[in-house]
Amino acid sequence: MLCRMHLAPFASSSLATRLGTVRTLWPHAETIFSELQQEMEKARQFMSSFEQLLSSHGPIAAEPAPSSSAAPAQGSGEGFSVCQDVKSFAPEQLSVKVVGRKVVLVGQKETQSTDEKGSFSYKYEVLKREWDVPEEVDAEALTCSLSSEGQLRIEAPRLALPSAAERSVPIQVSPAAPQPGAAKDGAVSKAQA
Repeated sequence: MLCRMHLAPFASSSLATRLGTVRTLWPHAETIFSELQQEMEKARQFMSSFEQLLSSHGPIAAEPAPSSSAAPAQGSGEGFSVCQDVKSFAPEQLSVKVVGRKVVLVGQKETQSTDEKGSFSYKYEVLKREWDVPEEVDAEALTCSLSSEGQLRIEAPRLALPSAAERSVPIQVSPAAPQPGAAKDGAVSKAQA
């Protein structure tokens, strides 16, 4: 642990004048702090170059986890469909919720075991995935199904837009505005009459 005496240069103390040249085991604080400042400056330069690189390439789409896939539903009416591998979880350990325009999958599992030597082991696993539900999808009609292979499929159909009946839209004709040249001509003709 550093104390005040180690942070101050030894040469400034009155003991140094009596003992002559004495070396401490601790490096001088200026040396430590200057090295830290150099490292911080290197980190700042790296971060700024990284930010420039990201801004030059535009937004980068996040890749989905390897065990999940999100794609439009197959069939005539496109919708929302996600498949997640949940082999290590029992159905009662899983929950699927719709929160606003997000689908949230949570899986929780606890495992306790004791071996022949009396050692106790406890394992707690949590799986949490979130997906954004597109605006054109009916989140209220969301369904979940779990296959025997441990694949959880979450699906929602596309919103059924009401079909608009054909109708004619009348064209309104506004009265013609008086033109500037026509008013002068009318005034001249009245004056002549």
